[in-house]
Amino acid sequence: MLAKKLLFLAMLLVLTLGFTFNNTTHATSKVSKEDYSSQTEEEKQAYKEKLTNLTQEEIVSNFERINREYNLGEEFSLKDQAFVEMYATPVNPEGVNILATKYISGSKTSNGVTVKVNGNIKDDIQNLINQSFGASNLKTRTTAGASKVTSVKTVVYHNAYGLVGSGGVGKVYSGSISTSGKNTTLSATKRYTAVVAYASTWCTVTVNHKGGTFTINPN
Repeated sequence: MLAKKLLFLAMLLVLTLGFTFNNTTHATSKVSKEDYSSQTEEEKQAYKEKLTNLTQEEIVSNFERINREYNLGEEFSLKDQAFVEMYATPVNPEGVNILATKYISGSKTSNGVTVKVNGNIKDDIQNLINQSFGASNLKTRTTAGASKVTSVKTVVYHNAYGLVGSGGVGKVYSGSISTSGKNTTLSATKRYTAVVAYASTWCTVTVNHKGGTFTINPN
């Protein structure tokens, strides 16, 4: 009888210690996650302060670098996540389907060659999974020095970003549409499937001529 009573007390002690340990571990884990989340947001905010007031060329350069450096589904560094949150277009939190159209224009002259571009780029990322991007009446014109020009390529790039990895932001889609020629008009739409939180759409015109190469990033 005494042996059974001692065994019962021992089991009760083990259960009590186990319950206390589990609660302590859970509480510690919860605090650690909260501390980590708070620290992450503080680091992001610090990066955002450093990334303010970038020029259009710097913004495009960063989007291009991110596109090169990361694979689909790969989580970005905190600095690159901060950049995307600042300069990419977020999904409308109210879930309203809006086709975002932006008029862009730009021109550049180099070695007697002048190229101008203007028109609309657009994206629709407000859907559940079926998204799209494109261009409308996007005109590229060589207005001076056409005889010196060997090629002109107009490209509209689109990258979509969403939740990946451990809850961070990463690339979930990357695509483009393009046309080549000294005088062209680009009107096209490309569709894709992805769950999107942010997206970036931009245009780059690359001009090759007898004196070298230059790029236009219309805004």
